[in-house]
Amino acid sequence: MNANEIKSTAKGLYAKMQQDGYSQSVLDTTRWIINHFEKFCREKNIGEVNIPIIAEFLSEKYDIDYQNPTAGMQTVLRRPLLILMEFYESGSYLKSHQRGTTTEIPEVFADVYLACREFINSLDIGIKSKKRKLWIIVNFLTHLKNAGKKDIAAISANDVNQYIVSKADYALATKRLQAGTLREVLDWMHREKMISFSGRDAFPLIRKSPKSDILSYYSAEEIKTIMDSIDGNSMSGKTYRFIISITAFLGIRAGDLINLKFSDIDWSNNKISIIQEKTKTPLTLPMPDEVKFPLLDYLKNARHASADDEYVLVTSYAPYTRIQQTGSIYRMISKCIERSNVSVNGRRKGPHALRHSLATNLLNENVPLSAIANILGHSSTRTTEIYLSVDESKLKELSLEVEHVL
Repeated sequence: MNANEIKSTAKGLYAKMQQDGYSQSVLDTTRWIINHFEKFCREKNIGEVNIPIIAEFLSEKYDIDYQNPTAGMQTVLRRPLLILMEFYESGSYLKSHQRGTTTEIPEVFADVYLACREFINSLDIGIKSKKRKLWIIVNFLTHLKNAGKKDIAAISANDVNQYIVSKADYALATKRLQAGTLREVLDWMHREKMISFSGRDAFPLIRKSPKSDILSYYSAEEIKTIMDSIDGNSMSGKTYRFIISITAFLGIRAGDLINLKFSDIDWSNNKISIIQEKTKTPLTLPMPDEVKFPLLDYLKNARHASADDEYVLVTSYAPYTRIQQTGSIYRMISKCIERSNVSVNGRRKGPHALRHSLATNLLNENVPLSAIANILGHSSTRTTEIYLSVDESKLKELSLEVEHVL
């Protein structure tokens, strides 16, 4: 785009944003940033506008790293220039711009990465899990390159452990995740005779977090209290009630919830049929009144009329597109639990906590383990057993019956 085209392009962009329903404050911010950028190009005698010029502007005027904005406000200041370029090139723009990674694949290990990618893509796991594993591999290979390593066959188990040691600032759970991925990939490399040691040699034991032994659980009475505390008269309350109900009464995962489409709902037979994002297996669930009526209320009285017709859950603000991040579901459920009179007492507050609670409450109602596994979409009851919590008060009662022994 030529710098002389900024004003005319911006004019068309503003009209498109108004048509898409953006608020006046968003339009004002977009106009303000673009005007400053146009002035910057004029003062610098810039003829052709491109991403490096935008990066220079953001760095000089606002001390923002274009590739890696570190705060929400920095993302807000960057976005108008991104959608300006997109609108110029395509006549439209992306609804959101997630922070990208600046990590590049080390050239010296390019062949190793490609081989690892082929292995990871062959695994029967979801797309997000594959991307996470590949991200870990890229970071590991980058560490090896920075440590002066040039041949994957020459690395040792100590080199692998040094990588984990270098992540001292990471949360313990994140380091366990990285170690688990590396052990899996190193085992494969060893089988392929790429390295002389296995993943088990590098990580003989990866301890689970003590917190994971007893999962968060809310009783049926607490679930009812959480539901009753939501203001069912407000649009946000109607949205929250639907999200809580489908999570608490069907145990649907957050990833499956944001992917839920109208075509997945069989109104005649009161069923919901989906392909699970995590396992890629089909799952059909009954739609009880506890879920059906909050869903109808949300669709009729809270979901914006101009929203996307394919996906059930959409944003509550313009341009009213589908909710794309599971974190949004976590925040809404967490907010509902916090606002209720239910004492959290160290328990988790997200969708998985409600999923765990459904399993345990069904077990308390003497529902067979195999039936619970079917509801949760598990292929094995062994997986379901992990979800079942223990009544800690009963454990305390039992412990009192045992004589104290040193």
